[in-house]
Amino acid sequence: MALIKIDTVSVSKAEDNAIKQNYLYKDLFLDIKNSYSYNSQLNRKEELKDIAGLYDIESIKNSIVNILLTSPGQKILNPEFGIDLRRFIFEPVNIFTTQEIKADIEDNLPNFEPRISLERVEVEALKEEQQYNIQLQINVPSLNVYGLSLRSVLNSNGYNFI
Repeated sequence: MALIKIDTVSVSKAEDNAIKQNYLYKDLFLDIKNSYSYNSQLNRKEELKDIAGLYDIESIKNSIVNILLTSPGQKILNPEFGIDLRRFIFEPVNIFTTQEIKADIEDNLPNFEPRISLERVEVEALKEEQQYNIQLQINVPSLNVYGLSLRSVLNSNGYNFI
């Protein structure tokens, strides 16, 4: 077996920083975030727009959101991927829809996100607000994180962590 060594590949500053801080998982948050930097030469603030890196737990949370919002068939190379909680947004807010959301998450999330073990799923229907409060309790054994509680809301604005 031949050994191939590539010397010209370099590691970016962000990746080098992630390696030094012992991050296990890395992901990109593709929404453009605004940040500001002070330019001392021009004596003013400059607005910077860039994508952000997500590491470890934040990377897993981003993956969970992607799973919950991706429609099966949307990923061409993996047509069964996704749960698509958006389909419940305009359904009646009742106990039947609540049970269906809970069952979808319990049955599918562990299959699509193997880094976690799902301990508990609670879905609460709030008829007056026309929304569902969803609470996930997960373990991430590879990061030694146990009993992590993720609270989120599903309403007409979409699915968001709170």
